[in-house]
Amino acid sequence: MTLLRAFWMSFVICLLTACASPSEGPDYAKNYDIYIHGGTVVDGTGRQPFKGDILVRGDTIMYVGPVSAQVVNAASTIDATGKTVTPGFIDAHAHGAPLQNNNDFMKSFLRQGVTTVILGQDGSSPGRDIALSDWLAAVESHGAGPNVAALVGHGSLRNQWGGGEKDSVTPADQARMEQMLAEAMMSGAYGLSTGLEYLPGRYADAAELNGLAKVVGRYDGLISSHIRNEDDDKVAQSVAEVIQQARFARVNITHIKVVYGKTKEQGEAVMQQIREARNRDMTVTADVYPYLASYGSLIYLYPEWAKRKSEFDDAVLNRRGELEAYLRAKIKRRNGADAILISAGDYAGKTLGEIAAINGVSPEQQIIAFGHSGPSTAHFIMTKATQDVFVTAPDVSISSDGSPTMRHPRSFGSFPKIIEDYVVRDKQITIEQAIYKMSGLTAQTFGIQSRGTLKAGLAADILIFDPVAIKANTGWSDISAQPTGFDAVIVNGHVTDIAQKSGGPVYGKVLRKTRGD
Repeated sequence: MTLLRAFWMSFVICLLTACASPSEGPDYAKNYDIYIHGGTVVDGTGRQPFKGDILVRGDTIMYVGPVSAQVVNAASTIDATGKTVTPGFIDAHAHGAPLQNNNDFMKSFLRQGVTTVILGQDGSSPGRDIALSDWLAAVESHGAGPNVAALVGHGSLRNQWGGGEKDSVTPADQARMEQMLAEAMMSGAYGLSTGLEYLPGRYADAAELNGLAKVVGRYDGLISSHIRNEDDDKVAQSVAEVIQQARFARVNITHIKVVYGKTKEQGEAVMQQIREARNRDMTVTADVYPYLASYGSLIYLYPEWAKRKSEFDDAVLNRRGELEAYLRAKIKRRNGADAILISAGDYAGKTLGEIAAINGVSPEQQIIAFGHSGPSTAHFIMTKATQDVFVTAPDVSISSDGSPTMRHPRSFGSFPKIIEDYVVRDKQITIEQAIYKMSGLTAQTFGIQSRGTLKAGLAADILIFDPVAIKANTGWSDISAQPTGFDAVIVNGHVTDIAQKSGGPVYGKVLRKTRGD
């Protein structure tokens, strides 16, 4: 039996047994902290909504099903009549520094219904040079709005123990990286992230990546990869590279996209690659954010011979004409200078074309003037026809790839946008499909056992809202606008104040895979 068939068989069994509403009533002899009644439950499994009540005690869901209001004893009652009740969303790819107070305990995620974030993405460990065990303990002490799970970054391991930006690592380097990865996994990491388009991840070869994959597999973790190249003529090869690592561990292709993609068929071809790998008994998944602009540095535009700072500086001095010609062609390929939006610094909110005109230089000269990495930038390089294949696919999770300080609408509106645009406005997916992609599927992908569905015994991360009222609000004209429409965001059994600049307490927990979280 293939893993794909086994997945669907287990899913059907879940629907018929454990995931179904319990036939027995609640224990009315117990006192409960929260009683949510009268709502339509969308439980995160993908099955159809049903009328039901929820009882919460402490941080745990105790019961899902019909409740006699006259008999139940609860400290707090929430009337969800006419509302939808779902699990809290899990962000498959998030950024942010919960220890930095200017992040407001990462409450911007809570405002879009996200109650769990997975940090340590794109090859960069959270906390950078801090041991993961120490970082997790610090977050636990400091507190966070959403729950926090972490991946360890391959690039961080390479920088600390594997020779940084060297073309290849030595056997001793490899052994150190594998040992550090094992220690991180034992500390509670859910897996490894790779950023194969970035420095230093782009210099990793198959032997290096496969060695690390074997460690991840040994601890039943996941490799979540920013693949080597997302361009339309390279994406198939890059996806295939990650699939090779699935021989040793579960893999996830994160923020999946086809750069310069124009057609639905281009997206379907990538999904076919993934599904064919599953038919070969490999566990391969993906996540996506619902926006058509990426975000990163200007290094995306550089030739291979000018990626490192030393190479870039040398090219500026000794190969400037060749460098400018390459950049000029690359800018044209990426839809022109006005499709590159500067998102940080003095020029934030202006396009590369506008800035070049202000300074009286060409766009390629402006890039060189910025220096090696330049400011953060948004790149408008995707099309809806291609990306909607991923956004609507039943087996692709939703992510934001955002952070509390990133000037991109995805940071604040990704999850509400799925409901507002794809469920309510365009009716491309049903509410139960959307909630599954934003909760249960993501929990299953990353091995988060304690949450993701509304089921007795799991953590009480719960949302209450009217889908029609959900609005993302944020856009390129007002990036910092906040979502609206959530009546209640409950984190670990606590109704949370999600108002901007609120001083209310936070209830997020640090999740560790070693504890079965």
